[in-house]
Amino acid sequence: MNFIFDALIQIRANSIKAIENLSEQQLNKIPEGFGNNIIWNLGHMVASQQILCYKLGGAQMLVSDDFIASFKKDSSPKNWTKSVSLQEVKTFFDLTNNTFQKDYKSGLFKNYSEYKTSSGLVLRSIEDALVYSYGHENLHYGVILNLKKLV
Repeated sequence: MNFIFDALIQIRANSIKAIENLSEQQLNKIPEGFGNNIIWNLGHMVASQQILCYKLGGAQMLVSDDFIASFKKDSSPKNWTKSVSLQEVKTFFDLTNNTFQKDYKSGLFKNYSEYKTSSGLVLRSIEDALVYSYGHENLHYGVILNLKKLV
């Protein structure tokens, strides 16, 4: 399982590297025809991992309910009452990266609640959630790269 944790850390590092020269305005711009922006995609990576791995794994999530509400599936920055800074998202990237593998190795996710994803896959264990999270974060990394071209 070490590889999947390394892969999750790497995809997040790649995501941050891809946007390092963008302004806050560019990060928060919602291009014509889109429902979200680069900041939302970064935050969504964190929120989804927390829901799929921690919440469904029977553990306390590491981020606030407000953060989850802002970035969960079907949310949009169009509905935010305040903007979210890149630094806030980076802090949660680091926190969740540094804690997740340790929590997994400690056996924290013993009571996984089965969940059917929007793509039709059924997650039955924390290991399923780990693999799914990696694919999901890669998908959003690709979206970030595309949005970067438009902002």
